[in-house]
Amino acid sequence: MKSIFETRLIQWKKQWVSLLFWLMMPVIATLLMINMTSMFQEDSKIPVGIVMEENTPMALNLLESVKASPLIRVYERTEFEVQKMIESHELDSAFVIEAGYEQQIMQGERNRLITGYKSDLSFAYTPVSEMLISYVQQDTGRAKAAYTIIGLAENIDASTSVSLDEIMKKTREVQAQENLIRTDFSFNNHGDTDHKEELTIWNTWGVWVIFSILSTLFLSDWIIKEKNSGIVPRFAFIRFSFKSYLLQNLIVYSITLLLFDSAAAFAFHHFLDEPVSLKLVGAMITFRILCSTGAFLLALLFKNTYFYYSVSFAFVLLLAITSGAILPVEGLTNQFPWLVYMNPIHPFLQQEIWNPWLIIFMLLIIIWFAKGEKINA
Repeated sequence: MKSIFETRLIQWKKQWVSLLFWLMMPVIATLLMINMTSMFQEDSKIPVGIVMEENTPMALNLLESVKASPLIRVYERTEFEVQKMIESHELDSAFVIEAGYEQQIMQGERNRLITGYKSDLSFAYTPVSEMLISYVQQDTGRAKAAYTIIGLAENIDASTSVSLDEIMKKTREVQAQENLIRTDFSFNNHGDTDHKEELTIWNTWGVWVIFSILSTLFLSDWIIKEKNSGIVPRFAFIRFSFKSYLLQNLIVYSITLLLFDSAAAFAFHHFLDEPVSLKLVGAMITFRILCSTGAFLLALLFKNTYFYYSVSFAFVLLLAITSGAILPVEGLTNQFPWLVYMNPIHPFLQQEIWNPWLIIFMLLIIIWFAKGEKINA
């Protein structure tokens, strides 16, 4: 094994640029894609002006609810400023939380609580205003429910003292804990995670796994080059066979790739706050063995590297579309559940160590090593 590693190092010195590129490509491409889409998300938020004419707790709670929306960028300005900004199209629209908002809510009033401003180019005025209306209806509903509860408590036991603020505070706690309605704006939602009010476009590990498969396939062209070289006849005079030579080199490549996989996990944890767990480590080791053995078996079928590159790229493209790593396929998998079991990267995305495809690939390698049959495309 030592001699195999030393021989491979000699070859790597001649092609270290391409080797380093394909080893680093998955983590760099993933970081660039995630950061670029995050910047695009931030820039694509709808600019909305909010004018606060009172700073009561209920009005401030409404403001925080609007700020928590992942689709809106809030600008707190005066009424005169938002009018000027709408005229210059710096804001899509603006809303004024009128003075006396909390008092009117407590009295059950729903009219003229908020004033809206828009222009001819305000494309998001209607959905934003509907969102504000829903928040106002929540406040009025809480107030009405609180008065009803107080009335029932007085009828049942006049000595019972329950304040309006206590009831409304309790309703907010129940709403936050129960999470009665939740909508996830995401292309990928894997595992049990804490749901946040944010727009998630890409799954980090889903993007990484696609680029990692592509880099592994392109790095595995060494198998075709070794088969086409003039060293194969020399193995008749060497203590181990050509097949053993290929398998030992496969181990060297797999360990090298696994080291860079570890670097990817560290980079994602540092730059993207991705959690690292023992389940992820185990799933990553399984995936690396699966990916390396799969690329090894595929490369054995080819004699021409360019044909191999074309097939590899087409395979990765097909996998990216159908696997659910990047694009959503929940509707398809719900209709055809067997597609989940056919997906070779689904266990990794679920951070599962067990992968039936790994057993299949290992059996195929054992058969290839034992029989010595040659199948070329």
